[in-house]
Amino acid sequence: MSAITPEFTIDLQNNVKRIAAREYERLVQPGKLWWTKVTRRRPSQSKTERLLWLLDTARIERVDPGSVNFEDAVSKSTEFEALFASAGLMIKKELLEDLFNGINGGEGLDLAAHWARQMGILAAYWPQKQVALAIRANPVTYDGKAYFATDHPVNPFKSAYGDYANLITAAVLNTAGLGATAARIDTGVTVDVAVENIQRVIAYAASIKMPNGEDPRGLRCVGLMVPPALAARAQQITNAKVIAQAAATGGGGADVEAIVRNWGFGDPIQADELGASFSGGSNTSYYMLMADAEADELPAFTYVDRQPFSIIAHTPATDADLARTREHQWTTAGRNVVGPGHPYNLFRVDNA
Repeated sequence: MSAITPEFTIDLQNNVKRIAAREYERLVQPGKLWWTKVTRRRPSQSKTERLLWLLDTARIERVDPGSVNFEDAVSKSTEFEALFASAGLMIKKELLEDLFNGINGGEGLDLAAHWARQMGILAAYWPQKQVALAIRANPVTYDGKAYFATDHPVNPFKSAYGDYANLITAAVLNTAGLGATAARIDTGVTVDVAVENIQRVIAYAASIKMPNGEDPRGLRCVGLMVPPALAARAQQITNAKVIAQAAATGGGGADVEAIVRNWGFGDPIQADELGASFSGGSNTSYYMLMADAEADELPAFTYVDRQPFSIIAHTPATDADLARTREHQWTTAGRNVVGPGHPYNLFRVDNA
């Protein structure tokens, strides 16, 4: 029987961490994960983070000579408390001593390497999992409404300025004669109708006002995010060059390449987690990523990262309890939370 030397333990610990780091790097390459398209990561050094939403209510008005209209600067705040998340691995000392496939401790090494690989994947995927959960759960945002709602106040302090929706339905678009098809892009409508419906949502977004109740917010759609069931249709729409007009009645083709290019969507984002297989998901709802002048400051959601995930080793040489139970342990832990940002930065369009 081979003894576990300090050098062997150090090599194993380094091997676990090295594998985890490699998997993490592989998964966070551009195009692998979509959560960064709708979320801003905010490093934190506190148990709680309070974000202050400054509302753009300023305006210039015509007045009599010598007169000035004064306005109060207004804001809303939201508090986010970081939550713990962790996982652990325990390997009996014997598995790191006994010969396995010609290698001393080979079985324990295989288990540790396999666990490390999974932790690397899960640590990279964790923010996306939490963002998807938040999108499906539809949490309350700083204006007191559910994140996806039809009645967000333009200005939470002045109800007379009206509401706007980021939960888009046919009723919200209020397009006479189209009925329930006014917002759909699934195969229940033809491609030309789907293109027209996306344009209707874009036009609606452009109608949303600033909190001063007067000026346009200047929202532009910068991306299309769909569940897997809509991936093929989204590709058809965003990569279309010529589509049939009035396809249902045999109309001729029309060049839409310039229209799609000017939308500036880029390739559609397939978000597996938003499909109907997951609680709160849908195979017909899709999402439109919006941006205004402050989009880089705060997208639709925020990921407060108090403590990034890391792996810590515990061995019988450093822990009396582990020496007694003849175990090696590894733990990974982090502290973080996902919270909603500005509702107008992400639209959900329902098939209704």
